[in-house]
Amino acid sequence: MRREYHKWPRALASIILGLFLVVLGTTLFSWWSLGPLRLEPLIALVVAAGYRLPLVMGFFVVWALAYLADLVSGGVMGLTLVSYSMVYVACTLAQRKLQIDSWPFQMLAVGLMNVLYQLLYLGGLFLTHQEYAPGANLALLLAAQAVLNALSAPVFLGLLEGLTGLIAHLWPEERKVAP
Repeated sequence: MRREYHKWPRALASIILGLFLVVLGTTLFSWWSLGPLRLEPLIALVVAAGYRLPLVMGFFVVWALAYLADLVSGGVMGLTLVSYSMVYVACTLAQRKLQIDSWPFQMLAVGLMNVLYQLLYLGGLFLTHQEYAPGANLALLLAAQAVLNALSAPVFLGLLEGLTGLIAHLWPEERKVAP
């Protein structure tokens, strides 16, 4: 069971952890990659923003993190931003009927949204570079990447909840003015 926090500590925690994970994603996680498979923990934060942040605030958090990931990754500028925005919209729509409070649902949501992200990213890459020819084992790579990110999702979502709790503890309470 997760606690309900104010929206600002959750947004601030998402941005802080996202900045840290973008740096780790381009350095340490790239170094530990298994061939073309690389841990992408930012997708877990995008899913969490879609499920737990208000619409406009979550969009700005996802936009900022995706823009930073685009700047650091060195790929086609804006492709990650558009892909993460579409994943965020899908999670916001799914949030009306589903909750990701337990780790199996967290893993399932992150795995499915990772497949959607990879397909959107590959589609955008194909549209911008028509000479790009995906490999024959593309389906296997997409499935393996989704499983890798899904298995790590509870760890990163747990880190996000812990950081949110810390920031909420330090966040000034709303002051009530006496009449």
